[in-house]
Amino acid sequence: MRNYRFVAKGAACPVASVFSLIVFILLLASCSTQKKVSSAGLADDYVPKREFRGAWMQVVNGQYNGMTSAEQQQRLSEQLDALQQAGVNAVIFQVRPEADALYVSYYEPWSRFLTGEQGRNPDEGWDPLQFMITACHARGMELHAWINPYRAKLKGLKKTDMHYKHPWFKFPERFVEYDGMLIFNPALQLNRDYICTVVSDIVRRYDVDGLHIDDYFYPYPVAGVPFPDDADFAADPRGFADKADWRRDNVNLLIQQLSSTIHDIKPWVKFGVSPFGIYHNEKASSSVPGSATSGLQNYDDLY
Repeated sequence: MRNYRFVAKGAACPVASVFSLIVFILLLASCSTQKKVSSAGLADDYVPKREFRGAWMQVVNGQYNGMTSAEQQQRLSEQLDALQQAGVNAVIFQVRPEADALYVSYYEPWSRFLTGEQGRNPDEGWDPLQFMITACHARGMELHAWINPYRAKLKGLKKTDMHYKHPWFKFPERFVEYDGMLIFNPALQLNRDYICTVVSDIVRRYDVDGLHIDDYFYPYPVAGVPFPDDADFAADPRGFADKADWRRDNVNLLIQQLSSTIHDIKPWVKFGVSPFGIYHNEKASSSVPGSATSGLQNYDDLY
């Protein structure tokens, strides 16, 4: 809170002094206003947050490999304590890295990053997303569920190690193989509908404060290996003459539909999108706003 000092100019104008005192009291009341919250574990009142101080907590680095559920919970609790002490008030927790789940899902298998094997159930009652929601709310922190919408298989996973519940086994024609990964084809409305179905399931059943997407763009390009969507563009160009504009519109359509899906269910849930760092290199073209950079471009390379 900012310190305010009121200095009397003299006794000749008591009305002004009273007015100053009233303003001071109103300022104090405004700064100390408390807000009721209903999240489990929080005190009845707390000072409203003024900043979003978020931290990402990813799972794909194998930090839970070989751990029991109890050990995983202990690790998460220790990490949350450290983040709380650092002043973090929102945690972005990865719950769907490759069309899998670190929560109870009716559509996709348990993640191998939780149990070591895709589809293997964790210990009974262990639901990482629900645990994180409860633990974050108890610390006065928000919990945002982080999904990777298009990515369905990372390079390190063989198809033979994928669980039968994985959506690739249900509709393989909706996926594209590129650079050793499986990608939900961004051109297909059926995939946008499916991703929104998964998100609506999370938002309906879990008290998340936000839903965050990362890697929502086309995959990083491999030199000399075009992304295989010529047939899709020819079949449904939607009035676009340029494939790059059509690809960007595919991404726009997903983001628009996700936002509507989330807010139609729970208007208060926040929707976050993590873009790539460089939008466009200024020197590449003056017709598109850009920066004095020379790296991979979101607009041109990831669409």
